[in-house]
Amino acid sequence: MNKNLLLGAVLAAALSASPALAANSAFGCKHLEDNPTLPSVEGRDGFFFRIFADLRMQHPFTEDTVAQMGKLAEALKTHGTTMLYVPIPTKSVTLPTFLPDEAKLFGFDEDVAVAVYEDQVARLNAKGVIAVDLLSALRTTNGGDPPFFRSDFHWTSRGAETAAQTIGGMIKQLPGYADVTPVNYETKATGAELAVSGMRRTLQAYCVLSLPPVISTSYETVEVASADASLDIFGDSGGETEGAANDEIALVGTSFSDALVPNFSGFLAQYASLPVANMAITGGNQFGAITSYLTSREFQADRPKFLVWENPIYNNLAQFGTGSLTELIAAARNDCQPVGNTPDIDKAKGLYQADLTGTPITPNQVLLADAGDNGSRDVVLNFESTDGRTFTREVHRGDRFRGTGRFFIPLESLDSLELSKVSIQFDRLSEEKATISLCNT
Repeated sequence: MNKNLLLGAVLAAALSASPALAANSAFGCKHLEDNPTLPSVEGRDGFFFRIFADLRMQHPFTEDTVAQMGKLAEALKTHGTTMLYVPIPTKSVTLPTFLPDEAKLFGFDEDVAVAVYEDQVARLNAKGVIAVDLLSALRTTNGGDPPFFRSDFHWTSRGAETAAQTIGGMIKQLPGYADVTPVNYETKATGAELAVSGMRRTLQAYCVLSLPPVISTSYETVEVASADASLDIFGDSGGETEGAANDEIALVGTSFSDALVPNFSGFLAQYASLPVANMAITGGNQFGAITSYLTSREFQADRPKFLVWENPIYNNLAQFGTGSLTELIAAARNDCQPVGNTPDIDKAKGLYQADLTGTPITPNQVLLADAGDNGSRDVVLNFESTDGRTFTREVHRGDRFRGTGRFFIPLESLDSLELSKVSIQFDRLSEEKATISLCNT
């Protein structure tokens, strides 16, 4: 028997064995909502939505978070960098017409979802943060190619271009843009490309028929005046944190920015008419890329004119408390002074000990523990007070962070104490370059 006929007979038998399955799913999917890894629902026209991310209605955004974001934008601006924060709306609120009726059973309400997104943008703008509203722009693409893949949660090239056009247009309207030298870029289609999708692979195991492939037109962006079409205009494509030139955009964010097929960084360079250094990290979530970049020595030595921070709205900025944003604010301010008398350094053990006697700790200060070695990812600090008590602070950079060897440690609750000593355990350090400093936020 012909292989295609045999395959069709097998699929038909599978579907007929489950009448409800065949009636409710265009791909013979069953129990998607029970998937322990990625609970999802199947919508119309082959669109799939994640229950915990795409259909989520609660996106915590406290007043403390808004205030900290305002301080971060101000700290960056003081040193010549304008930050644009780009919250990516969920796939469901962008493409509500493709949602299944069951979405309401999981609490999704389009009007509330729109209001939540717009509220976050408005509150940030009120605090002096340039927050980019992508929802309005992405929803206007519904008549053409969809802005998101059907069987994946990332944006397509169409979505990436729309977002870049919106952001680039805003950058060109900023006062600081008058001081830059624009560069002309052009973007050309290079054909269709199939992207790797963990979401599609996970869902496929629950479906009989093949799900829509994660395929999109791929593009290449080059400088018009360049004789070398392969010129790397986005910094180091290998992901190293390179120093940024003054008239440049530094892009930090998630896989939305890091993925090659949608060409988001290329479109951003084209529509902003500026080179883009792409520092985004796939799997870095809300803080992986921006923490790696702002704590780096390269950032301190050569700051960009503009910093674009892309982050899906479901990545809660307060998920780990206030410490993550406090570290970013301290790194952006870089108002630090060395402390610690007579340090005792044991490179073999990765141990740095310093006398803090007579060193006052004031409110809102942060300790910068600098290993002097970019490869350092883990640090544990033990503080001793003059009355014999000890206090521990620790930071561990995972694989989704780039190593910088610089850790800004918030000192909440320690400002009322008289400290006598600090012992810092680095996973690796440079005996000649390791230092500790107190920084103001």
